[in-house]
Amino acid sequence: MGKKKTNKKPNAKQSPPSQRVMGWTLVVILLVCVGAIFYKAASGPQTGQVVNDEVFEYDQQPALGSNDAPVKMVGFADFKCPSCKAFDEEILPLIKKDFIDNGTVQYYFVNYPIISPNGDSTTAALAAEAIYNQNPEEFWKFHDAVFTNQKDERQSWATPEYLIQVAQEAKLAIDFDLLKKDIEEKTYADQVKLDTSIGNKAGIRGTPTIFINGKELSIHETFDYEAIKSAILQAKDNTP
Repeated sequence: MGKKKTNKKPNAKQSPPSQRVMGWTLVVILLVCVGAIFYKAASGPQTGQVVNDEVFEYDQQPALGSNDAPVKMVGFADFKCPSCKAFDEEILPLIKKDFIDNGTVQYYFVNYPIISPNGDSTTAALAAEAIYNQNPEEFWKFHDAVFTNQKDERQSWATPEYLIQVAQEAKLAIDFDLLKKDIEEKTYADQVKLDTSIGNKAGIRGTPTIFINGKELSIHETFDYEAIKSAILQAKDNTP
């Protein structure tokens, strides 16, 4: 008689070799990716860094407040950035009331088109530079009007036509035909590039990024007004 054949079922708890190899491969890939992310974060500029004042080129930027203010605050922003809108509407008015209006702080705006640097973020920056060069005093009206009328960051809404409409509705004292020409011909592209290069030198990783007398605030501090007040007063006390 021949031997009786038996059909042994594999242990359900034991994975086939090919599956075990694939599983370990995925784990290794995941660990490498996570490691790369942490390395990038650790190797880049860190929050709280201090940047030399010369980097900011203050004389090239729109400013609010007295030139003699002991504290200089620099804000890097993208007009399409929702967090920049929140800072402009919730935090900046408090800073203006408590510190800019009394001569303690001078606030500078620097374009940093990061959401769509090759698209309408840059278009908005070009429009802002064009208005600043036409009539510096009208810049801040446009600045506030664009944030007020900001749309979804995922949409390409900052077109020349829309930006001109925003400027007209804000009743800016400028030549709107010249504004249209300057946007379409990218008249002030070099100024936008300068702002971007300043941001890169300062180690900007996102917007808004705020510096007080050259020291970067963390994102938590940027939206914590008590922390901002403390940083301003400390910077004032440390000013020669």
